[in-house]
Amino acid sequence: MKTCFFIIILSFTTLFGQPKEGVEFKLNMISGYVIDSLSSKPIMDVNVDIYTGSGVLKHSTITDEFGYYEKPIVGYLWKPKVKFSLHNYYKKAFRLDPAKLDSNLDLSVNAMMVPVPEEKRIPDLTKSNITNRAETFFIIGNVFYYLIDQNNADRIIIKTAEAIESSPGFILMKVNDEHYDVARCYVPQEGKYENLSFIMKSLLADPIFEKSKHPLYLDQTLLEPSVIYGYVMNIFTGDPVMGAEIIITEPFKRRISDETGKFAFHINDSGRYDVIMNPPPRYKRVSFARPEIIIDQGRGGWFKSNFYVRP
Repeated sequence: MKTCFFIIILSFTTLFGQPKEGVEFKLNMISGYVIDSLSSKPIMDVNVDIYTGSGVLKHSTITDEFGYYEKPIVGYLWKPKVKFSLHNYYKKAFRLDPAKLDSNLDLSVNAMMVPVPEEKRIPDLTKSNITNRAETFFIIGNVFYYLIDQNNADRIIIKTAEAIESSPGFILMKVNDEHYDVARCYVPQEGKYENLSFIMKSLLADPIFEKSKHPLYLDQTLLEPSVIYGYVMNIFTGDPVMGAEIIITEPFKRRISDETGKFAFHINDSGRYDVIMNPPPRYKRVSFARPEIIIDQGRGGWFKSNFYVRP
């Protein structure tokens, strides 16, 4: 009897003494440098993509002429990976380790990319630097604003996106099968919506931003209320889970995930918002973490926070 009791205690100690690999953690900013493994020179225009553990693209950016990249206000992540890719280089990927966060919840990840040998390279006949860079600002599931006139702008949820170089140095954005003038596109940049043609001006053949006379940043009055949204999913199958209760505290708001697992809140005021998920019957939480979303401005934000449950 004593032997059995000891085995049970040992089993529970082993089970609960293990680190919780699946727990979400908060990442404020990720940054680093990417260099060529042969020449030790910085590599420009490397695509830096941050994925969740379920393979959903969360954030994307690109390296500058010094090989440096930076992505602020990343948010809560579950088993995330960062992937580096560029034509004629072998891809590189790292799992992000919460144990390496500094006191500011920042993480530095450097990468050394190996070039593909000349005899194995495949000519890139489809994309140029200008189209690659433009597409990094249009992440599927995120939003951008399109300026109609001085008093109106449309918020567009991105389902598909492609940059088209109509002639050298001139591009159009094709989003959701509609074409958009880059001089009227405003994309999120550090809490504001910045004019895409201004961001891209070093790659464009013509100073279209200056000629357009459009504002550098979109006026706050043209922005719609911020949105906190996400999906509740079965961690094993990836299937949506309907009927989960999602709560935002102070001020109290409540939503129930729909048949696609989605929930959404419209937020009019800046502040810190705790998001709590209570699973439906026959499901349990994977993590008891409460994502804290910081909204610097009451309008224009688009914040995603997914939850995972298990039967």
